[in-house]
Amino acid sequence: MTRRTALGAGALAGLGALFPRTTFGAVTAAPLPTPGPGELVSLMLEGSGAPAGTVAVFGQAFHPGDLPRGQGLAARRADGGVLTTQHDVVARHPDGSARFAIVSIAQSFALPAGRSSGIVLFTTGEEQPADPQLPADLAARQLLLEVMPQSGGEPWRVDLIALLQAQKPEERDLWQAGPLAWQTRLTLPVPLWAVSGVTSLRLVADVAWHQDGTVGADLWMRNDVSMQPGGGAVAYGLRVVLDGREILQLPELRQAQYTAFGRRVGLASNRRPAPVPPLVRHNVTYLASTGAVARYNLPVGVNASLLEGYARSAGGANWNRPFNPRGITQDMPMTGGRGDIGPTTQPQAAWLMTGDRRAAEYCIGQAEAAGAIPWHHWDAQPGASGWLNVAHWPRLWTDGRGGPPPGGLSQPVTDAGGWTPEGAHQPDLCFVPFLLTGRRAFLDELQAQAAWNIMSHWPDPRGGAEANIVRGQQVRGMAWALRQLHEAAWISPDRDPHRTSFAAQEDRNWAWMAAQLPQWSEMQGEAFGRVLSPYEPLTELRPWQQDFLASTAAAAARKGNPQARAVLAWMSNFLVGRFQSGNQGFNPRDGVAYIIANAGQGQSAPYRNWAEMGRETRARNWSNGKGWQRTEGNYAQTARMALAGIIDVLDTAEAKQAYAWLVGSGAPFTQASDFARDPTFNIVPRGQV
Repeated sequence: MTRRTALGAGALAGLGALFPRTTFGAVTAAPLPTPGPGELVSLMLEGSGAPAGTVAVFGQAFHPGDLPRGQGLAARRADGGVLTTQHDVVARHPDGSARFAIVSIAQSFALPAGRSSGIVLFTTGEEQPADPQLPADLAARQLLLEVMPQSGGEPWRVDLIALLQAQKPEERDLWQAGPLAWQTRLTLPVPLWAVSGVTSLRLVADVAWHQDGTVGADLWMRNDVSMQPGGGAVAYGLRVVLDGREILQLPELRQAQYTAFGRRVGLASNRRPAPVPPLVRHNVTYLASTGAVARYNLPVGVNASLLEGYARSAGGANWNRPFNPRGITQDMPMTGGRGDIGPTTQPQAAWLMTGDRRAAEYCIGQAEAAGAIPWHHWDAQPGASGWLNVAHWPRLWTDGRGGPPPGGLSQPVTDAGGWTPEGAHQPDLCFVPFLLTGRRAFLDELQAQAAWNIMSHWPDPRGGAEANIVRGQQVRGMAWALRQLHEAAWISPDRDPHRTSFAAQEDRNWAWMAAQLPQWSEMQGEAFGRVLSPYEPLTELRPWQQDFLASTAAAAARKGNPQARAVLAWMSNFLVGRFQSGNQGFNPRDGVAYIIANAGQGQSAPYRNWAEMGRETRARNWSNGKGWQRTEGNYAQTARMALAGIIDVLDTAEAKQAYAWLVGSGAPFTQASDFARDPTFNIVPRGQV
């Protein structure tokens, strides 16, 4: 069924809408065109100064039924002019309609930098079949990559376009295959002699052609092959020559095992730098209604100083240095106020809320930098060829305590380059960048992290091949591990076997939790709804960790998972009740305290009623009393987020009442100015924006 989405303050007339705009000191996105009857979704193109004909490529999620199988996709400007459009479906809903597609649009007009133009997508005609034939213009070009041994000698040289020409069309690993954009993938092991006998390095090259004459590649050196002799850190040089022009030279790269390093390169047909396409600003309200992202409070905006900080970082001298962490917290177990912990990261929330180029470039840079995190484990064994998984390695634990294979890795993670990956504080660096750009390398990163969340979990509580990643975890670890798993399952390509594996593993985890609910309810009495962990003291409950898990359950439920919905409904008894049990002796202000009492010392079961929890929270001096002295962090923000998710999914009157109370309570860091400074948790219920 096609939806009509009304957004903004009316249609924009062609060019001329300044982007972004600033309101009350915060940057907000300019209004989008209003789709007409039967149209799908509006977007905004922000000019880069590229000439007419430049092709923009981006990712787009769709509602079920909006883009049926076999239906074509077109775009129009707000003034009615039609733009040439191509879409390549990556994943489909159960009814066969597009869930996620890579969309290409030819900019039919010159759009100066700093100016923007609204467009609207709509269905028309028939879906164009994929064309596996190599475009003639691409076949006429030359793209050479050289890996230079550090010990001297001849480099390993590969002509990527010549390799494509030698392939049979039906063998090509296509990503885009149409008249506007064509992209395919080449994966090659790097010869041992080029890298001093190291067996773990492979080249993954996404070679692309655009109708505007641009030819390029997203080149990744993935030192991630696992479970075979000879893997390890590697030193080499890298050189890329396109059409006879050197466009990349990195003479000394030192790369740890289980990491990836990537760079995009390209040239126009005249051997000049490729034009920078216009930036696509997505309709975040539409994306939220598909379940792809949370429902952000867009009118609040983001402080300009935050965006300026992203620009300063991305413009710094070291930003493009290989393996620069680009602002990602390397010591992941580190606690404290961090902008990378949440349903997504602070910069990505800022990008979604504003569409601002500064935030976009910063987030894309961090998604590239995620390759340096040593959680990439590729299985090249015969019959595997994918990220390490429990189907082939049921007892494998990537932690150093796993021992020798098959209990642990053939080469333990020893050269981590300053990184300490850790599940309870892991950031979600690549889902939103992949969702908005459609860049295939970011899907690799998303899948690698999802697979690591399974294989890094101790096999005993994991149940070996059962892949239970919630049993035996911290509650926040459950939240972020399931977040990565459900995102990878939802957006991975239909033809990718990883999608089937991730979806089955996600379903098993939510189903396991749902099966525990009767027992947990019996144990917890009237205050049921608390997910407890054997790795946390039974005497203490941190409600903000419950909020984290609720955000993931809500996200999965909004994407259609019924077991996640059941878990969220069960959790809502506590998450809502903490603000509505004053008559039972629990101070509503303590619903956002850092810690509340959960059990008595030496007890083996949690408190069963609100009165006990309230009394003991006060007795242990953890209560807010009549103030907010125990709410010194963003705990009220996370509670608002959890309640917003419950309202979105369950639409209960009790959740709405609790949300209204919290919004009006004056709890710390819940004013619009607070959320403008840090938009990470600025998530609201359906209907508020």
